[in-house]
Amino acid sequence: MTNKEIVLHSIRYIEKNLTEPLSVTDISHEAHYSLYHFIRLFQSVTGFSPGNYMQQRRLTEAAKKLCHTKKRIIEIAFDFQFGSHEAFTRAFRKQFGINPTEIRNGSPLASPAMVEPLTEEYIFQSEKARNEPPEVMMLPEILMAGVSFFVSDFSKELDFSGIWGQFMNEVSAIENRVKPERYFQVQYWFEKQEAGGLYFFIGVEIDGISGVKPQFVVKTIPAGRYLRFVHKGFANKVGYTYKYIYNQFLPETDYRLISPFSFELYGERSKGPYNEDSESDIFIPIE
Repeated sequence: MTNKEIVLHSIRYIEKNLTEPLSVTDISHEAHYSLYHFIRLFQSVTGFSPGNYMQQRRLTEAAKKLCHTKKRIIEIAFDFQFGSHEAFTRAFRKQFGINPTEIRNGSPLASPAMVEPLTEEYIFQSEKARNEPPEVMMLPEILMAGVSFFVSDFSKELDFSGIWGQFMNEVSAIENRVKPERYFQVQYWFEKQEAGGLYFFIGVEIDGISGVKPQFVVKTIPAGRYLRFVHKGFANKVGYTYKYIYNQFLPETDYRLISPFSFELYGERSKGPYNEDSESDIFIPIE
């Protein structure tokens, strides 16, 4: 097997044993690697240390149990190999920013913090993101006109190509577009939002609101300090880059998120949604 196949086999082994007393040493033996070399291999391929990945997967599955069963919190903690209520709560809050009891009482989970099983496609996409570190940038206020919508179901891969296609057919009606044209996709939520989904906005930069027709909404991206990441490849695979940002990059840094939104910029380097050579920018607001 190739190194990547060994890592994918290890991921499947972890998935089969999330509720068993599995250690990183056990996984390295299954992979027929020394512990030291296995940890280095797993992290270089996935971006996660094997121990961190296993814990985040256990916490994700535990969170689902909290949401969809009435099983006691301490029983769920023991099921996923946490030795005490305190250890489970501490790890849970670190990953999700909320306590297990708050989830049980109906508070929503932050979907970007959920870690689903890694796939070969995810590894390929996140490798591209890891190869280019983010840039800290100060951005001026950006004014946009476009359309807004809400998505509640994240069980399937999101593909907004149809919505984008319709918008591009209508964008010529927005007469005060900034040239060269810059297009944006913004995802945002409310601090006390009870619904589990996200609001989305797609639009084009404009130089003023005068003359914007009623079928469009106007939004602003506030001036401030942002982390800029580069997404390379298909536009509908951008979710993999977001997973890397929220699950791997940000937890290992001191950057503090300050606003409940992020956005993508499609400018001159964008070559269409299904072009592997296309690039877009992802911006995350930080202090």
